[in-house]
Amino acid sequence: MSNQQTKEQQFLIDGITGDLALYLVEDDGMTVDEALNTVYNSEYYQLLSDPGTELYLRGSLNNYHYLRRELDCGKP
Repeated sequence: MSNQQTKEQQFLIDGITGDLALYLVEDDGMTVDEALNTVYNSEYYQLLSDPGTELYLRGSLNNYHYLRRELDCGKP
């Protein structure tokens, strides 16, 4: 499979990214800018953005679990 995202895949990734940022705002008291920077600069976001991983097919809370693991333990 190509690493190029379809519009549908990008739509799902964008939705999950917004949810991940919202969870960080709620759980860690980050500002929206801080939360988005945290998500976009994470290793996990690189994995989420790769259509080959199909992580965009999982729910936002499932993806948040893995982002949280990276933030808490240093690995996605």
